[in-house]
Amino acid sequence: MPLVSVIESRRAYRALSTKNISRDVISRLIEAAHTAPSSGNNQPWRIITVDDDTQLAALKETLSRGNYWAQKAPVIAAFVTHPSWSMQIGDRDYAFFELGMAAMSFQLQAVHEGLYVHPIAGFNADAAKKVLGVPEEFVLETLVILGHPGEMDDLNEKHRESEIGPRLRKPIEDIATFSRWDERLVPKDK
Repeated sequence: MPLVSVIESRRAYRALSTKNISRDVISRLIEAAHTAPSSGNNQPWRIITVDDDTQLAALKETLSRGNYWAQKAPVIAAFVTHPSWSMQIGDRDYAFFELGMAAMSFQLQAVHEGLYVHPIAGFNADAAKKVLGVPEEFVLETLVILGHPGEMDDLNEKHRESEIGPRLRKPIEDIATFSRWDERLVPKDK
């Protein structure tokens, strides 16, 4: 499958199966993240992959109500960083950018493995850090929900529609330009 096909097929699906994901598959996802680029080879991301039923149940307690669908997930990966773990130039903390590249590599490998993968911000970060044993000073940036494709029966109507609806993206001209800034790049709703 050409890489662009994997990228285009990555969507934030919610209809998950409770079927387990093997540690071999999870290891390949982590390896993909591990090989992501980073400045000075700092690799400022840490990944805590939760597949233990007891720990997973505790982590799921930290999810927002809108992420009800993630209760079926057999695996959740937590992505952690800290600005001091990579280059800091002026007001630019590269650790977050680099963590994002690692998270995307993780997601693309998940898609390649036939999994649904959905990063979320809807969780209580302080409570999740306590469940995971992450020290307070570190940033739990995102949780990545993983699962095999499942049935849509447990999704609300809005989420069922998003599962089968067209993939909506902004027009390219709203997000990219050549050679210099253009005012059309400013989000219209900001």
